[in-house]
Amino acid sequence: MKAKKILQRAGMLGLSVTALINAVCTYIFFQAFGRKKERSFRLHSKKSSSLQEKKYDAWLSSRKTWLSHQPFEEVFLNAYDGLRLYGRLYSPQDPQASEKDCAQSSSSRKSSKEPATILLCIHGYHSDGINDFAIFTPFYKKKNLTFCLVDDRAHGRSDGHYIGFSFHDRYDCLTWANYLANRFGPDCRIFLHGLSMGAATVLSCSNSDHLPSQVKGIISDAAFSSGWDQVAHVMRVRLHIPVFPMLLFYDKICRAIGGYSLKYIRPVDCVRHSRVPILFIHGDADNFVPTSMAYKLYNACSGPKQLLIVPGAAHIMSYITDPKAYQRAFTSFIKKCIHNSPHKGTESGAK
Repeated sequence: MKAKKILQRAGMLGLSVTALINAVCTYIFFQAFGRKKERSFRLHSKKSSSLQEKKYDAWLSSRKTWLSHQPFEEVFLNAYDGLRLYGRLYSPQDPQASEKDCAQSSSSRKSSKEPATILLCIHGYHSDGINDFAIFTPFYKKKNLTFCLVDDRAHGRSDGHYIGFSFHDRYDCLTWANYLANRFGPDCRIFLHGLSMGAATVLSCSNSDHLPSQVKGIISDAAFSSGWDQVAHVMRVRLHIPVFPMLLFYDKICRAIGGYSLKYIRPVDCVRHSRVPILFIHGDADNFVPTSMAYKLYNACSGPKQLLIVPGAAHIMSYITDPKAYQRAFTSFIKKCIHNSPHKGTESGAK
């Protein structure tokens, strides 16, 4: 009789603990992956100075002001599951140029038959296209690039209640890439530029059969190598909760509400069979997405690749920390990809 009571109490205790863990994981999911007000999401390391943070804020403010004066076209697309996606398309045309200058520029471009080079920019966690990419846009324009700043599902002006964490987003990215390929034609050159979660997204597209041949390369800035490992790292280092068994319960919540398992978010597997060259960028002071993940991704990639590790840079702070090194790597990578890419082909020999 005593044994029976002990077993009953143990069973009730087990059910209570399970219910508590489920409740905690559900709360974390809504806090972490539920829709929130967008912001530029960066997590500074203990090594990053307040001066560096102030510099970033000043850059972001000034470049958002600059970008607000640039003409753009609003684009709406339907995602594979019916959600409406939003993006802004900016051309390199100088809005201050006169009609005569514009005509001469257009005529010159037609005579040289130079195809358009387009950047598809995929932002990171709890941000949007403008907040994450405004700091890059003057550089984009200086390089005469067309760029498309999109809002991921559950961010900005795109539909959705829950963050896709690169699982659903990879299909959205392919939708955008195919839209740009169809719009700008078979001769255009498209590059995918992703930050943080957006970098994991573009890497997850690298091996897709639906990637248009116009995509010539990928720039991945601060990507995580695995969704499972990334959430485990956040639980262990930032939330200070036990990874086991919390992550198992959390993954069940992701499946039930978000529609995906963290186990299936594995950019590291995708880059093993990438169809395009990849430039990996990461800060060595990144304590949100460990720098070790950049090396893991780079080593796993069997195709053409480059690696830039920026000393002293915290999460998605590589560009502000060393803009010259970033721009050199970025420009060199794009030139190599364009130079070595066969006309209208799907393979590239950039090294």
